[in-house]
Amino acid sequence: MATELNMENLSSMIDNVIAGICFFEYENGEMTPVFINEGFFRMLGYNRVQGMKYLEKVERSIIPEDIPTYKQAIRDVLKDDGVVNTEFRTVTGSGGLRWLHVRGNLYAREGKKYTIVTIIEDVTERKNVEEELQRQAERLHILSEAEGEKIIDYNARTDVMIIRYNDEYGMAKDEIHSRYMARFDSSSIFKEDVAYYKAVLESLLKSPKHDTIEFRIRRFDDDFTWYQANLTSLLGAEGYVTRIVGRMININDKKLREMELLLRAEKDALTGIYNQGATEQLIHNAIEDSSENTLSALILIDLDNFKEANDLLGHANGDQLLEKTAEMLKDMFKGGDVIGRIGGDEFLVYMRNLTTISDADEMAGNIVKAVNYELEFEGEPIHVTCSVGVAVYPYHGKTYEELFEKADRAVYTVKANGKDGYRVYHAASTTVYHANRKVGYDMTKTLDYDRNIEDQVMQILFEDKVLESALRSSIELMTAKYHFHRGYICGNDSLPISRNIQFTVKQYATGKEADEHYELKRVVNEILYASFPGVTMIHDYDLTAEEMHEYFQAEGIKSMLYYPLTSKGEFQGAIVFENHEDVQMELSKSEMAEVRSLFRLMEANILQIGLMDRMQNFVAQIAVFDNMDSFVYVVNPDNYEITFINRKVVVESPNVKIGDVCYKALQNKDTPCENCILRNLDKNDSHCRCTEEIFNYSLRSWTRCSASWLECREENGLALLNSFDISEYFMG
Repeated sequence: MATELNMENLSSMIDNVIAGICFFEYENGEMTPVFINEGFFRMLGYNRVQGMKYLEKVERSIIPEDIPTYKQAIRDVLKDDGVVNTEFRTVTGSGGLRWLHVRGNLYAREGKKYTIVTIIEDVTERKNVEEELQRQAERLHILSEAEGEKIIDYNARTDVMIIRYNDEYGMAKDEIHSRYMARFDSSSIFKEDVAYYKAVLESLLKSPKHDTIEFRIRRFDDDFTWYQANLTSLLGAEGYVTRIVGRMININDKKLREMELLLRAEKDALTGIYNQGATEQLIHNAIEDSSENTLSALILIDLDNFKEANDLLGHANGDQLLEKTAEMLKDMFKGGDVIGRIGGDEFLVYMRNLTTISDADEMAGNIVKAVNYELEFEGEPIHVTCSVGVAVYPYHGKTYEELFEKADRAVYTVKANGKDGYRVYHAASTTVYHANRKVGYDMTKTLDYDRNIEDQVMQILFEDKVLESALRSSIELMTAKYHFHRGYICGNDSLPISRNIQFTVKQYATGKEADEHYELKRVVNEILYASFPGVTMIHDYDLTAEEMHEYFQAEGIKSMLYYPLTSKGEFQGAIVFENHEDVQMELSKSEMAEVRSLFRLMEANILQIGLMDRMQNFVAQIAVFDNMDSFVYVVNPDNYEITFINRKVVVESPNVKIGDVCYKALQNKDTPCENCILRNLDKNDSHCRCTEEIFNYSLRSWTRCSASWLECREENGLALLNSFDISEYFMG
């Protein structure tokens, strides 16, 4: 059994985290330490006795040049609801100089006595790297003089853009643009590229990342030149992006050759976008150039009722609809995306470099809303809409053929469900999304009865990154497979998960969701568990308890399949399926065995939700780990199971969940990492700590990861990991 994380581990976690967690009292101009964790003393190379003596006068621990910064931070935090976010230098136990980043807030105030809580991190390496980056920028400047490139250096604090390049005589020049984003001047950029260029800059300013864009810049003769810009945004000490740096390369000759080839035979004569052959080839090329760490989406658009409109209103009017749709797609997607017409009324878009799958989901919904043409023939309305299918690279396929097949199947599902909507492909998904509504889809239309249902549920749980959504799809699948009328998960107070994890065949809807139905929760969670502690098929004629019989009769329930959820012998809730017809439901012996296997599979995933909710409530009480600007998580080295994650992990990598194995969730690997930092921890040394630089494939960034043993009450079985994003240090 894995050692569990509980409230009693808190003190150990605070002491083992690779950062300083400190409480100070401020009164009459004096700052006095109240609580200092062991991590702070280790960070600066002091034992506790030395460290407390060192902090007797906090101001003496700061080098003189940084005292004004320290005093200003004090003035800031003493304001009502004040916060502190600053950096200054201090001396270590060995006499070295270290940069500290201090974040915190005013915790309490009593008269003239103030209590301040802070999180202190050693950012010396980041500071050193920033200096190195400056030196690299100078070297890039020299390089640009030799190679004719342009160097971009944008300062977000001052809103000043500097572009360094050589003029036609080989002389180094600096273009300085003040208030660059505030009064964005698009005159030097080609009109069709302006929105794309500005959107990329705004995205880079939101968070540290790297992006590559292609756009056109005006020359003195009013002609335009193609450039490729490789840009990187960098975090400043304040915790937000303060710089964008990079270089621009002249790619005009390359683009002109590409455009010449395209214009020859790759454009659709009617719409001006790519024809079928060109579209397919460009998508093939884009996929070949992609890595499995990038996300892209193939979006298939099929016009609904177009043939009717074309036949009744004439080809000229039909052509206008096709041209209008093509123009809409060109306005909607950015320059790097592939847009083509692949059939009479079919369009195809390959959307590149997605941040999340939600980007494609949102764009598909926007297409459905935009394609809404109200026409009329002899007084009768003709409504032309569209059905859209989406397949995502690399999840749904790694070739054009695989992605197109999945997108086409998604379109078929939309058409079968009434058209005018979109669907992101899912092997067993049951929901079709419409422009202004969301409706359930009949599972019997897509259910593969010849395929093992356990395999299908496993595929759902594996493919759907949102656990609640995967569980709901599984409930729908089982409802259709075994011909029930309603399925749901009903949790007790410690497992409040029923709202979105249920499915009801339309004609048997009660109007109340499971978590809103007090009587249902009471019957399922109290009465049934006392009578049926294991998986059971219950019929109304078998009931002996008057209270249960009345409930079944009131709800119209004739049969119920009941499976209690337990963790360590404690009841957590139940998985329930109901039948509301006069015919009593029965499952064969083999079906019951199948159902038990499915329930156990789902139970393992359901209990993750409760564990994560309880852990998040626990962490919220202390607010320490959630306020750290690093990825904090706890792993059991014996089975690599994640038992704790902080808010930083939840926000930056929402697919990672408690109960996942770390190498799969964090590194997208099927086996433990060859260079796993946990292997460097000595199990016989409870004080063992180690630090390594690791590339995180889930976050797609470089991290500095520190690992240490978490001392538990019973045994030392868990490892505490603290990981900082250092990806900007690797630019250039």
